[in-house]
Amino acid sequence: MPCTPLSVNLEVDPDPQQKILFGLNKICNNDNTVQWTLHFELLQGNPLATVVKLDVAITKDYHPQAEATARHGLDASQRGQALVAAAVATDPTATPADQAQAAQDVIAARAMQAGA
Repeated sequence: MPCTPLSVNLEVDPDPQQKILFGLNKICNNDNTVQWTLHFELLQGNPLATVVKLDVAITKDYHPQAEATARHGLDASQRGQALVAAAVATDPTATPADQAQAAQDVIAARAMQAGA
C-alpha cells in the first residue's frame, strides 16, 4: 500500500486559561519509509500566550498510534496524558528532553484496538 502524507491539528479540552494544541504530520519518504512529527504547543494565561512549543520526532514504535490519532483524534487516555504533558512543560525542573518525552507519551498512551 503506498504511503499517503497526512497532517492534522488537534486541541485538548480548551478552557479560557489553558489551551493544548497538537499537530501531527506524516511524511512519506522516497524510499517508502515514513516519518511522523508531533508539534506540541501549550498556551496559558489571560490572554493566552505560548508557554512551550516543541517539535518531536515520533519513534517508529509509536507510528501505529500516530496514524490512529491522526485519523480518529485523541482518545481518553491521550487527553489525560496531554494534561500530564502540560504539567511537565511548565515544571521548572523539567529538561527539554523531559518535555519532548512527555509530549511523545501522549501518542504512546493511545489504547490500540481494532479500528482504533
